[in-house]
Amino acid sequence: MTDSSSRPTTVYGRPVTTDGVPNLYEGTAVAPWTPPAPGIDNLGITSVDTFAVPGVGEYTVDFSGYVRVVRSEPTSEEWSSAEVYTNLIEMKMVGECAELGRITVTLNPDCLSTGQIRTPFDPYAGEGPAAKACRMAVGAIFDMPKLGLRLANKEPIILTIDDVRQIPPAGSPGKGQIYRMLPLHDVQRLDDSPVAYVTSLRFTMGGYTTVEAMAAR
Repeated sequence: MTDSSSRPTTVYGRPVTTDGVPNLYEGTAVAPWTPPAPGIDNLGITSVDTFAVPGVGEYTVDFSGYVRVVRSEPTSEEWSSAEVYTNLIEMKMVGECAELGRITVTLNPDCLSTGQIRTPFDPYAGEGPAAKACRMAVGAIFDMPKLGLRLANKEPIILTIDDVRQIPPAGSPGKGQIYRMLPLHDVQRLDDSPVAYVTSLRFTMGGYTTVEAMAAR
């Protein structure tokens, strides 16, 4: 993001540089309870999302695809005290149902989607390594060509993963922290009333994927 004209106008957290950071794909070793060196994690992902579209209905859609996440230098070499900052730099997920048609979810280029992995405060924690928690605030674009809709969330989607014992948390289930419904707006009329809602989001972060698998999406 060296060109100021291309910088996101909405920044949800701390930017993480991609300069000199290696891309990591299938075959990368992951050590539990160990803060890793910076990397760009190319991971598979699946999700089950429920959409409510006024006048159309409420539908649950299975998605699959990939994400690319850049990680910062850990703040410590010790697992217990290390914090890691993340940016979601690319995403593509595709799902389909008869009523809504094919839906493609990508990152909103106007938002910097950011996150953090850290150990939650727990005054009753016992001995031994404690699991961390991962959260990320995401701005997305939802393309629904069958309905003629291209939608964006103005409020961030908060993706959370608990019980993180390795970084990246491959294979871990997570959920979107959505209170009842998350408004989705027409990208051409963001200040108008929402035209659809996300009412539920449950995802599983997959393992490292390949360039070929990502290109096939």
